[in-house]
Amino acid sequence: MTRWPSMRGPCAVWLIVVFCMLTAKSVASAATHQVRGLEVHGARRTNLEWLRNYIGIEFPADLPDSDLTRIHRKLMTADIFIDVKVHVDDKSSNLVIELDEKWTTIPVIRGAYGGGTPLLVLGAYDTHAFGRLVTVGAEAKKYGDSEPGYTLWVKLPRAGRGKSSAGVEIWKDTRRRDYYDSHGKKTGSLGFDSRYIRLYHLVPLLPDDDPLDPRIFQAGVEALFRQDRKPSVDAGSDEASTQRVLGSVVFDNMGVEDQLLQGQRVLLKTGYSRSSGVEDPGLSRYSEAEFFSFHRPFDSWNLAIHGYAQNAGSAVVSNVFHLGGFDSVRGFPDGIRYGTFAAYGNFELRQEALATRWMKIAGVVFSDAGIAGSDFDDARQDLFRSAGGGVRVSIPKVHRLVFRLDYAWGRSSQISTSGISLGLNQFFQPYKPL
Repeated sequence: MTRWPSMRGPCAVWLIVVFCMLTAKSVASAATHQVRGLEVHGARRTNLEWLRNYIGIEFPADLPDSDLTRIHRKLMTADIFIDVKVHVDDKSSNLVIELDEKWTTIPVIRGAYGGGTPLLVLGAYDTHAFGRLVTVGAEAKKYGDSEPGYTLWVKLPRAGRGKSSAGVEIWKDTRRRDYYDSHGKKTGSLGFDSRYIRLYHLVPLLPDDDPLDPRIFQAGVEALFRQDRKPSVDAGSDEASTQRVLGSVVFDNMGVEDQLLQGQRVLLKTGYSRSSGVEDPGLSRYSEAEFFSFHRPFDSWNLAIHGYAQNAGSAVVSNVFHLGGFDSVRGFPDGIRYGTFAAYGNFELRQEALATRWMKIAGVVFSDAGIAGSDFDDARQDLFRSAGGGVRVSIPKVHRLVFRLDYAWGRSSQISTSGISLGLNQFFQPYKPL
């Protein structure tokens, strides 16, 4: 019987050689760079001191290739750059960052039409004011034939090394709301004048010494001080005031890839609201929950999902949610259903039909659904749902400038309606300027 020579020796040698080659390649690909300093190109508006602090790295430093990738992701997620290139220059041993900045001063034009009180909003904001990722804005809004109102705000969405946030909003809201019966027939209207201030602050929930790690968990506080005249449908007087203090917890792993969002953001708020000038004044519980989820099933597709719920113990106007086409369920008049309990969701599938450096055009199909009432048992009596399609025209060079035109058909158990929703913004987005 013929015996073949033993192959175990040569095989073992070849396995060792292959293993060494793969290990050497892995080590080479995970090279560590000894970086002496920082060079930045293309920072026409970006403040270099802010950029150094935002990156959070003290130079000189030893940076592996993985840190270069994380610097790129952190800068892109700030959503103020069209593109960012990060590399280490072999001659100078400096970290080189090449920025292609967006234009971040944005006009605001939005509205909702198709039954009920029409809305028109005009204004402007800058998300990179002073070159420091500070949002400053102002809006004037008009509901139907009411006197115009206004909003002023300043926000730090990624303060410090990008892991904290804070903001203040000042509102004067003058409007008239229409109210409807279960068949969608208008039963009356109510005008009121509101003035309020909202403040919030969030900080990292867990200790974190790595400046390049994402801000996955945050915690903080939100406060609201509000005064209303003719404050609600069942108010006991012509004036009401509300003070609200909420604790907040945020989960956020949202990122930006090729100008498209990907990831999740979840916000939970709960606390107490004190009201006066209503039939049942005093201290009451108030809670909110909101989530955003964005996925890219294919390169040019973006699946966007949004949900919101609130539950309040007092019927003062600041605690009453009005369901409708302004910001919750497209196709219905604003205020088609209202109450201290509300929940709604939005689903959008966006597909880029045309994408160039200067313009992107996307088609959208969407579906919305929501309920509202005095409590959950009352709210679930009728589901308001809508579906439709629209178009988005965006300018990549300009921060979040998206011309949006949607048409929705809405139905409930007793109502069939339709309407237009338009604006220079997405219908929902995780980092709202306001």
